[in-house]
Amino acid sequence: MNNIELTIEKLVHGGEGLARLPADAAGRREAVFVPFTLPGEQVRVEMEPRRRGRVTARLLEVLQPSPERIAPGCEYFGVCGGCQLQHTSAAHQLQLKRGILLETLQRTGGIVWGGEVALHAAEPWAYRNRIRVQAVPGVGVGYFMVNQRRMLPITHCPIASPALNRGLAQLAAEGAHRREEVELAVDNQDRGLEEDAPLEFTVAHWRYRVSPGAFFQVNRFLATELVEAVIGGERGATALDLFSGVGLFALPLAENFARVEAVESNPEAVRDLRHNLRNAAAVEAVAASALDCVRDRAPGDVDLVVADPPRAGLGPELTAALIALAPRRLHLVSCDPATLGRDLRQLTGEGYRITELRLFDLFPQTAHIETVVKLTRN
Repeated sequence: MNNIELTIEKLVHGGEGLARLPADAAGRREAVFVPFTLPGEQVRVEMEPRRRGRVTARLLEVLQPSPERIAPGCEYFGVCGGCQLQHTSAAHQLQLKRGILLETLQRTGGIVWGGEVALHAAEPWAYRNRIRVQAVPGVGVGYFMVNQRRMLPITHCPIASPALNRGLAQLAAEGAHRREEVELAVDNQDRGLEEDAPLEFTVAHWRYRVSPGAFFQVNRFLATELVEAVIGGERGATALDLFSGVGLFALPLAENFARVEAVESNPEAVRDLRHNLRNAAAVEAVAASALDCVRDRAPGDVDLVVADPPRAGLGPELTAALIALAPRRLHLVSCDPATLGRDLRQLTGEGYRITELRLFDLFPQTAHIETVVKLTRN
């Protein structure tokens, strides 16, 4: 049963299609995961070795394609490990991601959301302001292949900005002189590629210095909309901005709160954070971990907490500390629905309710999902 035909039921977290193997002797139909497929498709696949109890297969042929299937916009799609969803339109990707988000929140957090999921999207191509490529002497520059550590040589990347593509083409023409990882970055006006210095980003009327090694939102079109969705006219006495980075949310918060604490542990980001907040008297930049900061505060003295954690999410300890702190409102920005579901299970079990759920397609053509969740304390 190495090559078999399957029917794709749905897409799951990570962008793979889920199908079922024929029933075993006990009547069980094991799940198998097939990349580059769409719901409803009949496909022929090659089964791959089981890894950590997970069954995967390689797509050989689409026997009956979905009406939503289109030709990918990049010649490297399916071999390059960067994109997972170019075989369907940007509009359909957004609907697929909505389904994946809701299914993942229910599976990992028991969260059944019956309300609206606001969808936010912009230009689906040329949106990235930063890429990392591998440089290999005698091979070229490029990205890792799908599920491999081998490098795929490329000369262009359709999801990268025009300036980044010019830099990529130049690197490819020059050839690699030593094996290394190269980062190319521009600001959200597509400037600054040749400068070995901090970049300056403008989001609405706020300006941010971002040094090499500090994080900023990669989508150059949606940052202003993201800030508006997270802050959205909130006001009060005290706000806490956890995982503040260079201050994307802290600077807007300072306009509507009497006191803001921006908490960040990365040294490069802290330097930029202090620079960006230098004229905002209401904000204090705190160089500390989010957990240490929250544990040191007295309960009940925070109106709003904004948290934008890394892929690992808040985690049980920080979530418990936030519950003890008991802010009136809690706004989460998540880049992983699975860890978000886990965090929401803990929060909703301890007195918080979800009031708003938004999906930001910050990474079109890929399976990545960015979510904004607003909660209030009962």
